[in-house]
Amino acid sequence: MDGSFSSEQELMSPEETAVSLLLSEQSISTEDLEQATSLSNGSDKSVLVTLNQMGVLSDRRLAEVFAQVTGFEIVAPPEHLPVDEAPVLSPEFMRTSKCLCLSGTGPLYLVNPLDLRPAQATEFVLGRQLEPKILPAGDWLRSYQALFSNEGGMLDVADDPLGLESDLADQDRDAPIVRQVATWLAEAADLGASDVHFDARRNAFEIQYRLDGVLRPIATQSKSIAAAVIARIKVLSDLDLGERNKSQDGRATIVVRGRKLDVRVSIIPTIDGESAVIRLLDRPGGVLTLDRLGFSSDVTSDLEAILRQRHGLFVVAGPTGSGKTTTLYACLETLKGKGLKILSVEDPVEYHFEHVNQVQVSEKAGRDFAGALRSFLRHDPDVILVGEIRDSETAQTAVQAALSGHLVLATLHAIDTARVRTRLIDMGVEPFRLDACLMGSLAQRLVRLLCSDCKTPIEPSTEQSAIFERFGLPTPSQVFSPSGCSTCHHEAYAGRSVLSDFARGNSAGQVEDGLVIDALKMVACGETSFHEISGLIS
Repeated sequence: MDGSFSSEQELMSPEETAVSLLLSEQSISTEDLEQATSLSNGSDKSVLVTLNQMGVLSDRRLAEVFAQVTGFEIVAPPEHLPVDEAPVLSPEFMRTSKCLCLSGTGPLYLVNPLDLRPAQATEFVLGRQLEPKILPAGDWLRSYQALFSNEGGMLDVADDPLGLESDLADQDRDAPIVRQVATWLAEAADLGASDVHFDARRNAFEIQYRLDGVLRPIATQSKSIAAAVIARIKVLSDLDLGERNKSQDGRATIVVRGRKLDVRVSIIPTIDGESAVIRLLDRPGGVLTLDRLGFSSDVTSDLEAILRQRHGLFVVAGPTGSGKTTTLYACLETLKGKGLKILSVEDPVEYHFEHVNQVQVSEKAGRDFAGALRSFLRHDPDVILVGEIRDSETAQTAVQAALSGHLVLATLHAIDTARVRTRLIDMGVEPFRLDACLMGSLAQRLVRLLCSDCKTPIEPSTEQSAIFERFGLPTPSQVFSPSGCSTCHHEAYAGRSVLSDFARGNSAGQVEDGLVIDALKMVACGETSFHEISGLIS
């Protein structure tokens, strides 16, 4: 145990000591502790493990606090079974107790070192104790599934990474499907996928992940499980199980590897059966700030200057999936603690903020963007966020709000900053009113980054050199082309970054010049390829 513990802490049990440490460093709140204690009562789960399953403690932080109170080392997971040696403990026991013991010489890998059952079991089998090591829960799960995939190694109902209190009553109905859906979502979250697609085909059921903007096939299953999988997804998102002929949309909060994910679900009927898409909205690990989004220092400064204003309209433009909402959410986080009344109307609400009153658009309730905006004007706001300007009434009401002394932040589907003003005028906003309130606009795209392990340097072609010259940029001595290797799963790209073009007021250069110049700078630095930005260059 750490010698810095007080004598009072040394009188506590290890779990009590760990809880005391977490409370003192504000990793958990007293409300979190009370909820975890209530949920763990009557079960064999410890309060610490329950905090992890609630999404309050990440897998890594849980392992660290276990290491603090026990002195055991956190290690990397084993990748293969020892040659010609059977595991000391049965796979079933290791699954239920979340441990790994693969050799008679050890070590004994433990997710929860305060659980004495694995140590007692190995001592009973071997007649001696083995050296304990700590594995973070996610590492243990991936290792267990890799080692014992033919042993039914998916999570038990009680260990389902989606094991929120509201779901427990539903999980016994079809446990294999519950575990399989949980595994797909957990794997997608680990890989950083933005969406998981479940598509019914004529003779199969396909599962795909959208990674870095590209769909990648993951599994093809028998068509016979399609109905059960879709039913499980409907249960998670509180949708109508009996409705199979209409589109449905829902949302839920799940816990994967100790972190909370908001998920958005869309289900549509097709000629081959229902198709579902789950969007994974990963809550940021820290405060979402503008300087973490990848913008240049100039663009970040421009955005901060906009947020210092107290009236006017600011628009973020770009296609679906370009990160517009994420940018505006970072703006809201920047305004936190400044004594401002902030209201938002969104469809859907993707992330929840404690300092923002957020309104969800609902057709059933007769609540649309324009109607919510009109209500906002009577609610004494300082800042209004409009999830999307999509019709004439919303556009005109947003402009009216900006002209009447409010800071209005909005998104708009437009190709670039040059077309923001045109789109709003086409929606019926009078030009002189727009000129009086439009403070600026930002156009953005997400572009894939070349894998640093396999990108191949080449000399720029004559045509490529001419493109740099056309936009007033020096031609680099080399550019890089995509290749593909095991690190990037032979995709040649790994991760994405943002391209941006900021226009002050109603000013804008030639169409897409700002985005193209930003893209060419990334090509010159070897971050992406000409092939990836070809759609931007006319």
